[in-house]
Amino acid sequence: MPFIDTPRGRFFYRERAGHNPTLLFLHGNLGASLWWGPVLRRLPEGWRGIAYDALGHGKSDRSDELVRFSVPARLRDLIAIVEALGLDQVHLVAHSTATPVAVEYALLAPASVATLTLIGPVPFAGAPTPAEAYPLLEQLPTDRELIRQAIQASAPHLDEREMDLEALMDIMAALDPLTLPAIARGLDAWRPGDRARSLTMPVMLVRGEDDMMIEEAQAHRTLLAIPGAGQLELLHGAGHSPMLETPDGLTELLIAFIAEDWEEYASIRHSVEE
Repeated sequence: MPFIDTPRGRFFYRERAGHNPTLLFLHGNLGASLWWGPVLRRLPEGWRGIAYDALGHGKSDRSDELVRFSVPARLRDLIAIVEALGLDQVHLVAHSTATPVAVEYALLAPASVATLTLIGPVPFAGAPTPAEAYPLLEQLPTDRELIRQAIQASAPHLDEREMDLEALMDIMAALDPLTLPAIARGLDAWRPGDRARSLTMPVMLVRGEDDMMIEEAQAHRTLLAIPGAGQLELLHGAGHSPMLETPDGLTELLIAFIAEDWEEYASIRHSVEE
């Protein structure tokens, strides 16, 4: 598997070889690019899929600078990776705590984002982390039983034929204890506000039926805040992490969404620009 050097650091990424379309996958705070393996393996022949380990995760560079885990800093990492890989237009797919980064990229470079898929998205109205949760977040990587509980809460229907639980736990155990609290503080400060009206590219929201982290009402409010969001897909037999629980169903949703004819969205863009 390859690495890429950028002005923001050295990042590890996995790739499903192909040409067009190109899907770029962003993982959440509990995971790494490995989480996207089941979906990458299921992409149609000729489709290109890229998933990278965010800073501090997996095999990518580490940092003890807490500011490097803010949403603006993680956005700059994404920009550097896109530029280093020479990507022109991508179908951006983000999970959980990475969804604000994907949203900010789509707002910054809308012409570069053909479609945007948000899985278990952070609520646009905000979902601050309780103060009492921060010590637990710091402790999490050092306690293997807590790690097991966190993964089981995120992926209650984990298909271990697709992904070994121990491998997922190893990813979390390698995190610096300050990484998760730093990400949480960055999310606490994030609010897209009225800027969400500029998300006029096709947007799909996905939520697992048994998601304990994002309530259905929160997902619906996020859907209503985005002009380009035409659908909120509910995946049965999945919690917060459908790429690990129902990879067939998630991949089918992505294929159908990306292969859709999106000419009608030109009118939405035009109306918003006016």
